[in-house]
Amino acid sequence: RFHSQPTLVIMDHIPIPHDCSFPPIQVPCLACDLSDDGNWRTYPQRHGWLVHSIRGGYSISRNGEKRPTLETAAFLQSWLYFGILKELLGNLFVASQFVGEGADRTQRINTLALESVLRTWTTRYVAETDTANLQGDLSKIYDLLIEHRTICLELHLGGIDLGSPLMMLSFALLSERLAAALIDMYAYFKLETPVEQTWRLQTKDFVDVGQPLIDLMQARGWCPYDLKRVSMQTKEVSLLYYYSRLNVPRSSKNHSGCSDKQCLAMTTNPATYKLSHHIEGCECPLLHADQGAMAEILRRGSIPVIAIVLDPESNLPKITVQDITQAQGFVAISHVWAEGAGNVGANALQSCLLTYISDLVKKLPWDAQQKNFAFWIDTICVPVKPRELYILAMNQMRIPYKEANHVLVLDSHLRSLNSEHLSSTEILAQVSCSSWMRRLWTLQEGRLAEKVWFQFADKAVDVKRVFDGLDLSRVPSKVDVWLQIAIYTQLWVHIWYRGQGIKNMGVTASAIHSTRLALASRSVSVATDEALCLFTLMAMDLTQITSVPPTERMEVFWRSFQKVPIGFLFSRVMEKMAQAGLHWAPSSFLGLQSEKEWGGPNELSSPRDEEPHAYPTSSGLQIALPGFTLHPELIGRMKAFDFTWKFELFVQDEEDVWYAVRVEEPWRHGSDVFEESQELAVVLARELRDEGTKVMHAGQKAKLFSFEDFTAGVLVSIVRTAGKVNYVTAHSHVV
Repeated sequence: RFHSQPTLVIMDHIPIPHDCSFPPIQVPCLACDLSDDGNWRTYPQRHGWLVHSIRGGYSISRNGEKRPTLETAAFLQSWLYFGILKELLGNLFVASQFVGEGADRTQRINTLALESVLRTWTTRYVAETDTANLQGDLSKIYDLLIEHRTICLELHLGGIDLGSPLMMLSFALLSERLAAALIDMYAYFKLETPVEQTWRLQTKDFVDVGQPLIDLMQARGWCPYDLKRVSMQTKEVSLLYYYSRLNVPRSSKNHSGCSDKQCLAMTTNPATYKLSHHIEGCECPLLHADQGAMAEILRRGSIPVIAIVLDPESNLPKITVQDITQAQGFVAISHVWAEGAGNVGANALQSCLLTYISDLVKKLPWDAQQKNFAFWIDTICVPVKPRELYILAMNQMRIPYKEANHVLVLDSHLRSLNSEHLSSTEILAQVSCSSWMRRLWTLQEGRLAEKVWFQFADKAVDVKRVFDGLDLSRVPSKVDVWLQIAIYTQLWVHIWYRGQGIKNMGVTASAIHSTRLALASRSVSVATDEALCLFTLMAMDLTQITSVPPTERMEVFWRSFQKVPIGFLFSRVMEKMAQAGLHWAPSSFLGLQSEKEWGGPNELSSPRDEEPHAYPTSSGLQIALPGFTLHPELIGRMKAFDFTWKFELFVQDEEDVWYAVRVEEPWRHGSDVFEESQELAVVLARELRDEGTKVMHAGQKAKLFSFEDFTAGVLVSIVRTAGKVNYVTAHSHVV
């Protein structure tokens, strides 16, 4: 049965954030016959449909004829939504549980029953005692879900028209939840967990399944930079759906000038920077620290901390300065300068703001005997001048956050929310979306700390404790627990895990990859501060760069490494270092490029110590890789070659094996054009397998060929040769 009028699908099984002002996503639902009891894989044939691939896309017909879009969508929904449910759940699948009547008396799909049905479904397997039989059953389910995902994504990437992109979104949301329940069963029985499959293919060549949610969030006013950051960090479509239901963070800010590369609303300009009061309309004075006491402590190699006390004479707040070694414990304050708790001209803050911070410090967990509530905040404790004292303080930036009893995060968005009203899922989600999570300086502050507290309107929250309180014994995990694990994984990767992993690693190649993972989604107001943060995060000697001009800091950073990952040769970052010998090095760790784009092929971006590396020299990057040179006649034909133009070469080697070489974007901005007298070569990331000359069409967008094997490469010109060493200049990326 086919009805031409769509009804509605609402993803009822995904929890709703507190005070959500947005309606749930409504997905077109086309009612079809749900009584088919046959095998899922042969459903199309039984109903007269033919689905076959053609030139990288799909052709769908019924009884030899192409059918209208809505009829085709109805068939695919019957097969790929209801059909997969029925195949997995068996006799637990009751259509009436998933179809209900809306307020307008039209039928809609209702997924509220999904969680209880999945609970019953998994209980059947939990009772299984034959492990071998159980593992076989779970493997069949896993294979089925992989096949389902493959069909859906191939249809999606092939440009299938379902009338609305929300239709494919509903397939993804359902399949993700089914797969999560399956993975929980593997974990419960302590079986080797199969690789989790992602539905989001975030590449420049294909449209993301989650794009309808991205478009919706953008229309609702999300900052483009925030949106790109959240999207890049979120692999689950279901979690992206949850984020789309959050009220827009920092909606009071003007994001009209922002882009996916920068948020102008949260940048600072020293000429126009305004200090914040804690109380709107307050006219309290600035409080200054005793500069003499600060200088004395710094010059003897220690660190100052402060406390706010009442002056016995004036009965007004004042700052007292203490040596960190004499304080009975202290708190390090981590804040976002763009929110007004910085000061570019003096070591001073408004009296009301410092009193507020002091009160927050006192409310953190302390021993009953604690009487001195000291804290460290960079605005006061890092002297603006003289430069000598500034350098002394900067050289010790790791210590306050590493040795503090607590690190307290102050983020204006989080401080506007009452944690008592929020679920554990939303607490984690709001932290993930906070301004603090995207600033570069705050990363090191959370990363070095033993315990981090996030200040909400009512209290400070330890998100680790929130996560530790989850009930992980249930099979399957509740959907909100599943989402919390996904969010906490993001936080762990971008703060604690990577921080613990490289806390004492120093100048090593593996530290580069770990640090990049944490910095990718961060930003900094002053570009030259990036090197300061890198030195601090990687436990490098800050005295190497605090005394050099700011514009030379990144050069000092890169020249500190004796070896680096080979993958940098294949980095797609266009902005590379301009200094001689460093043209291979990205000029920044920041930016929302994928890890493969920034660090090269995955297998070359984070080598173990015993694996091959590249070695920086004054002449460039010394590296040993396979490749081939191009015949002089071919070079002659290419003398008018423009390296900014993408094109394909088909080349044949001495053994009559053909290779297809697709020349792509320049290796870096300002890549040199080769001289006609120079020999050209292609350097490969790895050896290619000899799979013959089978050439196929490889996709939807201008992919003219693909072979059985392919690899990344770089087109270079050979400048000179010394023995077995070729000195080359890189020009373009190739595949």
